[in-house]
Amino acid sequence: MKVPTISTLDTLTLDEARAYLDAAKGDELEAAVAVATDRNKLDGSASISPDEAEVHHAFFLLRRARGLEAPSFDTMRVSLRKRLVEAA
Repeated sequence: MKVPTISTLDTLTLDEARAYLDAAKGDELEAAVAVATDRNKLDGSASISPDEAEVHHAFFLLRRARGLEAPSFDTMRVSLRKRLVEAA
């Protein structure tokens, strides 16, 4: 399944959120990184990897689109760093 590129920097539709989550096989953090990366493409920063704040905002957009509570920045940051260590 091809993940759609989001159409705006400000919002994420429920269909877009589901598509990103499907492409990430249900992994919210991976989906948030993909959304943040696509947001960077939209604003002309495609060559810059998203930082923790951008990933957190994308995570927030994914959860808000699905009617869920906002994620904790600290919890998300710890999970993201843990994955980076495991991938190294």
